[in-house]
Order: sequence, then C-alpha cells, then structure tokens
Amino acid sequence: MKAFLVLALSLFAFTSCTKKNGKEVWVYTSLYKDTIADLEPLLKKDFPGIDVRFFQAGSEEIAAKVNAELIAGHLKADILISSDRFWYEEMADKNKLHAFNSEKLAKLPSDLKHPQGLYNTLSLPVMVLAYNQESFKDADAPKTFKEMTDNRWKGKFSTGSPLSSGTNFTTVAFLSAKYGWDYFKKLQSNGTISEGGNSAVLRRIQSKERPVGWVLLENLLRFQNKDKRLKTVFPSDGVVIHNNVLAITKKEGKRDTAEKIATWLFEKKGQETMIKSYMYSPFADYPAPQGAPPLSEIRQKAFPWTSDFIKTVVKNREQIKEKFTEIMFN
Repeated sequence: MKAFLVLALSLFAFTSCTKKNGKEVWVYTSLYKDTIADLEPLLKKDFPGIDVRFFQAGSEEIAAKVNAELIAGHLKADILISSDRFWYEEMADKNKLHAFNSEKLAKLPSDLKHPQGLYNTLSLPVMVLAYNQESFKDADAPKTFKEMTDNRWKGKFSTGSPLSSGTNFTTVAFLSAKYGWDYFKKLQSNGTISEGGNSAVLRRIQSKERPVGWVLLENLLRFQNKDKRLKTVFPSDGVVIHNNVLAITKKEGKRDTAEKIATWLFEKKGQETMIKSYMYSPFADYPAPQGAPPLSEIRQKAFPWTSDFIKTVVKNREQIKEKFTEIMFN
C-alpha cells in the first residue's frame, strides 16, 4: 500500500509539474472534428513532450465557455480558434489576449489580423449560395444573395442561424449592413428557414426541403465527388469571406509553449491541414482547396473587412442578434 501511495503521489507530482511547466496546451476550436483528427497525430509527432488537447464546439459555445471560465477566475484555454472575429475584438479590448507576432505572420494581409497581433487569421472559410440541380436548371439558379427575396424562391431557401453559428452571424452582419433589415423581413415573408448550422442547411438542400441555401464552400467541396446534384454559386453581390481566427489567451507567466503550437499551425503542416479540410490558407503562396477557385478571385468578389465595419458590429452585435430573432422567429 505504501509503495502504491508513493507511486500515486509521484504521478500526481509529475502531472502537476507538467501542467505547471506549460506542457499541456488546451485548444478550444470550432474547426470540424475531422480537421482536428488530422491535426492530432501530426502535433503528437512534432511535439512529443507537449500534450495538445482539443475542446471542439461551435463558435458561440466556445465564447460562452471562455467567458464563463474568465468569470470563474480559471481560464483553461491556451489557444482559441473559431470564426467569430467580433468576439476576438471584444477579447482584445478587454486585454484577455496575448500578443503573438512572427516573421510568417508579417506576410498576412493587414485586413486578416489584429494590428497589435492579438489575433491572426488561420484559415478562410467562404460563404456561398448552393442549390440542388434536381430542383432547378443551371440557367434558373440564383446569382445573388439579394434575389433570394424574390417571390420565385418562396419556400425554397434556408440559412443557418446567427444565434448558434459564427459564420452565419458574420453573414447576417454583412448583409444587414449592405441591404438593411428590410432584406430579412422579405426573407421571412418568403418562408425562409434560418435554423442550425451549415450542415443543417446542406441537409435541407440535399433533401429538397429547401433546395437553395447559403452554406460554407468547404461543406460543398466535401461532397464534390459524392453528390453531383450540389452546385455552387459565388454571388455576384459579394461572397462572404470568414476568418477562422487564432489567438493565444493571456495568462501569468511565459506563453512559449502555446506560441510554439500556434507557430506550427501557421506553417506548412498546419496550413496544408486547413487546405485538406477545404478551407483557404490566408497566405498567397498556398494553393486553393481541391475544386475551389483561386483565393485572388474570391477576394475580388468579397465583402470587405474594414476596421469601421468590425467596430460597428462589435458595438451592435447583441442588437443584430435581437433584430434577427425579432424578424425571423416572430
């Protein structure tokens, strides 16, 4: 029994020492589970002395979990990766993020990072329109976000909910800024469904419950060799480029271990994993995902990420959600 107690205490001391020395890194992320599954063995091989652990959930759930941990005074997360850039702005303003810069990150376009390096864009999901080719001829397919208010799309269109999905919140923010809330009133009167995340929208397209929807390009590309009925439209009134943002949380002591993992994610193996999951790398020297057009073409058609837009949405984010709820769910 004495030997067992000594062994148990030794293991406890080792574990405590490991955590104290920063050898355990917690990553809270909204990346899909198959992306995490691709990352884990690579990280384990390249960082044998570091236990990289993942908590996976939607962007809104991650924000809620981190905010709760901060209130409780015990923040477990070391690295944050999710698609609600506006929340990262709030975290930066509250001095909750650790500044992280490197020679590689200096190559990121300025509109894809925080000016002081408090967060940087790891990958780029893109929101597009999609339709089921069994329901519409290509010539009759939609060309813009705006036309989804037309009567011919009544009862045929769906979106995800900005209340549960960071990419859907960002899309609503851009479209409400461009077209005003009357746009969403017309969508509601047209019988638009706005529920769930991007996977839910894709299922409704495939089942023909709502054969048209806005959905992330990465979801569509995953089915490019499995479901030929799915067709992609890059809206001429602007695609929505999303930012899968990476930030290191601020904690006492050095953040060297978290910085090592973050650096790796921005380098070759990390970026290739993002591309394998059908997201764009934010760096110009990487190719587009399989089946996708070059990022340069997407950037030309995209809504601009301006500092004024970011500040406005950060200031009004709760009002945007409340207004959307008032219109779409009443």
